[in-house]
Amino acid sequence: MGNAPPDTRYAVELERATRGLLALNVVVLEEIEKRVGLPTLRALQSLERLGPSLVTELGEDLDLVPSSASRLSDRLAEAGLITRTVAPHNRRATVLELTDAGQAILDEVVAKRAEQFRRVTEQMSNREREQLLRGAAAFTTAYSQLAKHS
Repeated sequence: MGNAPPDTRYAVELERATRGLLALNVVVLEEIEKRVGLPTLRALQSLERLGPSLVTELGEDLDLVPSSASRLSDRLAEAGLITRTVAPHNRRATVLELTDAGQAILDEVVAKRAEQFRRVTEQMSNREREQLLRGAAAFTTAYSQLAKHS
């Protein structure tokens, strides 16, 4: 790594520096996943981000073929996590939307992550916490910009 270009060295250092953040997220997601499953959680997160969506839009966002997206949405509806309604503009299309129960799962993920972040950052100085917050916000903004263009 000593002869690596500076940007590569930085990326490796950043990867090491963010392992705690990743580990915290993995612990929380594993806990939730035991109850609802990763495909369900990913679908709920997608619908939260997209808003009311057609089955095809959910499938595209999750990189699923239409039949898989349809089966997933059937399971989510049966579990009471989403509603399925006929699209007003196309009676053959189905609109999916989070229910309060589906949103509650996502809210629980956020609450558990926030609690874990609180516990960890209590061990840091105010200056370190502010630096982390600014850096993480800048990273999220940059990531969002890249994701839009992908």
